[in-house]
Amino acid sequence: MEGKTIQKNSSKRKTRGNDNARNRADSKILYNKKFSTPMTKKRKNIYDPEEEARLEKEVFGDPSDIKNLLKKEESVTEIKDDESADTYCEKQSNEKAKLNHDDSSVINDTKDASLKEKEAAWIDDDDCNYTVDTALDAQNRTLPCKRPEKSYATYLKNHYKIFVGTPKWAKLEATNESDDDSDTLKGCRFTVKSKSVHLPKDIIDIKALKALNKSTHTEGPVVTSVEFHSKYTVALVAGVSGVISFFQVDGHTNKKIHSVLHEKNPISKATFMSGTEVLIGCQHSSYFDIFDLIKKKTCKVPLPHGITNMKHFEVSPNYNFVALCGRRGEVSLLDGSTKELISRLNMNSKCRVLAFTPDNRNLITHGDGGEMYIWDLNSRTCVHRAIDDGCLSGTSIAISSNNQFIATGSSHGVVNLYETETVFQKRNPIPMKTMMNLVTGVTNLKFNSTSEILAAASNMKHNAFKMIHLPSYQVFSNFPGFQTNIGMPQSLNFSPESGYLSISNKTGSALLYRLRHYGNY
Repeated sequence: MEGKTIQKNSSKRKTRGNDNARNRADSKILYNKKFSTPMTKKRKNIYDPEEEARLEKEVFGDPSDIKNLLKKEESVTEIKDDESADTYCEKQSNEKAKLNHDDSSVINDTKDASLKEKEAAWIDDDDCNYTVDTALDAQNRTLPCKRPEKSYATYLKNHYKIFVGTPKWAKLEATNESDDDSDTLKGCRFTVKSKSVHLPKDIIDIKALKALNKSTHTEGPVVTSVEFHSKYTVALVAGVSGVISFFQVDGHTNKKIHSVLHEKNPISKATFMSGTEVLIGCQHSSYFDIFDLIKKKTCKVPLPHGITNMKHFEVSPNYNFVALCGRRGEVSLLDGSTKELISRLNMNSKCRVLAFTPDNRNLITHGDGGEMYIWDLNSRTCVHRAIDDGCLSGTSIAISSNNQFIATGSSHGVVNLYETETVFQKRNPIPMKTMMNLVTGVTNLKFNSTSEILAAASNMKHNAFKMIHLPSYQVFSNFPGFQTNIGMPQSLNFSPESGYLSISNKTGSALLYRLRHYGNY
């Protein structure tokens, strides 16, 4: 057995040796095959001057041709000795006239070509052959009345135009467009997009921004007041929690500037006064607060005798007067600087709302009974009374900044728009427009600074907010939209340049919107 194992091992060693020898031989053969042929060097480029000259002539042209052309031009422009100068001038003038005529004809041809109407990029032959009867038979239906169209495509186009109208992109009018960009290049480095002066109707360009009080939300579940400063980009937000906050209006962060807490006093209304003062009124308090933005101090001032609260009050545009709604139709008039009682005005019915005219001469009060009282601020007497058309109880009133319009809102959701002159002169003025877009009591009315928008809102229904375009009297159809969530609008206000609109609600938010038609603030 041992002898057999030795023989097997020796045979294995021999086979291994034979394999190694074969591998070495194969490597030698491969090595010899790889380098058996001598390596050839790359051929150097041989310079051929004739080939270079030929290529130059093909690319740059023949210089001798240019010389020949110049000689021909010189020979043409030479005047013969026997030819007079007059005949030469006549020939030149005729040639110029001919050139001008040719140029004008070319220009006219280009104009006519540019003024041609655009044709369809693709036409389906089946549209012409497919009749209305064939289409109706395939759909198993009939029309209520016979149509004059024979082609089904024509019928569909007319049907779309009747119910929808022709879109702007489909109006392919022939326009004379100039390709000359010299006017653009002579101007500035960028082109300014043309902007219409007047606000377009039907649709308003509006964008939702970050809420004013997004960083705080401490003003309470009901935000009762929101207002913009007339000179600075500052807005205030106040609510039933007794907190009034001030924010820097930029539309992005709306950084908080300061907050003031009035313990156990729900704020009914807060408004900016002249300078840096803020007048704060409460419903369940016999005094009002004056807050200084610079000193950040609050001063409490007791109300005059007989006035129990400051739930409803208004400040005149020049900040000289403060008017308060009292009991049993009583209206108290205070001095804007000293806050002392000047006079008491009495209506025959309860006063609910009031407004100052922009010229600071008159005060208009409205309330139960559907009658508007016009007061002269100099004599403190009632100079005129006008009946609000179809109104039983007035719940809101607003006067445009240009003193052209007066808007009133009733408890039934009706908004009447009057001319100021008719209200001041007639006993029964006829409204220019009566809007019934709201079904609950109109609690807020506000004109923007340009008197192009009238905003109306009701705090009794979700998304009860509308904006009316003036003077077309059309309601903007795109706001609020299906996805807009305003809540129950509590108060609203426009910024001084109408660039921003803020709407507060009963969920503790002061929503902010950007009106892109107007300036930044």
